[in-house]
Amino acid sequence: MTESADLFADSLFADHVVAARAVLDGLGLIELPSAGRPISGHKTSLQIPCVGRDGSKFLLKYFVPPAESRFYPPQVRVADYARRESGFYRLLDTLDRDRHRLPAPRTILLDHLDPPRWLLLQRIPPAAGPVEETLSVDHVFSLLESMRWIRPEVLLGRRDFPVNRWDVVSYLDRVRMMYEEVLPVIGERRWPRVLNVLGEALKWTESRPHGLVHGDFTESNIVVDPDGNAFLIDFERVGAGNPDHDIAWFWAHSNRSEAWRTRLLARYFGDRVGSTRIACEWGMRATLIYLALRRLRFGHLASTDSEPQRTANLELLDRSLDGGAALFPV
Repeated sequence: MTESADLFADSLFADHVVAARAVLDGLGLIELPSAGRPISGHKTSLQIPCVGRDGSKFLLKYFVPPAESRFYPPQVRVADYARRESGFYRLLDTLDRDRHRLPAPRTILLDHLDPPRWLLLQRIPPAAGPVEETLSVDHVFSLLESMRWIRPEVLLGRRDFPVNRWDVVSYLDRVRMMYEEVLPVIGERRWPRVLNVLGEALKWTESRPHGLVHGDFTESNIVVDPDGNAFLIDFERVGAGNPDHDIAWFWAHSNRSEAWRTRLLARYFGDRVGSTRIACEWGMRATLIYLALRRLRFGHLASTDSEPQRTANLELLDRSLDGGAALFPV
């Protein structure tokens, strides 16, 4: 990795870069130059490509302790990010060592400390070209389907896995803890609507079976290799809950055209009709309300929200509160 890489753009990470390189030295690995994303999107880890003496290529994921300037969502324990991802890779090694069922990097080594400082994973080489050309709708739904075979019950009770909850009850708990921080941004008129809509969503979704939830299912956490195979990465937020969470998260984070995003929703709803379709819509609305409020909270606390960002997130909140054709034009 060259000195001009993005990894060095943030001086707050200098000490962590040194520590990560010490791990590489201890493992006898050599750092490789990278044009990718050396700092994870949430700045919770460094991701450093490296090579062994025999030429085998790996990825070192070095977990970064929380910075004082970061405003994490309510109830978040940052050390659990590392515990959760390490625990999930241990689970995959038990259920699907060769990753035939869930396409993800294979585990090479895990740090023995608690919380773990690092993971050494198989490096998935990305295909050349922009993500719009390499990642298709088929890839998205293939990965969503591949997660269904893991029953969320297997996550519960594992000593090394702090389960992340992604359901409407959890959204409500987190949103209530945001009250003082988001009220100045959304205003008193919206707050009762938030609680009322989430309460109604709970009625429609509480009896549905929970599923495995990636928790941060976005284009940046999917790698398509040169052969056109898609892999999931970054399991720091994996957990159990609302089966509509991941598709709603992906749809909201996508920067593609409105027509493409509409086709994505149309395929997801597919042949869902009647009460099944209504329950899916409520599940997605609840996810999007939580996401919009989380974004608005962070922007307010960190004073990073530009007017267009705030307006866009308020629009997402309002559309999610309204539902119907305002949110799902399919």
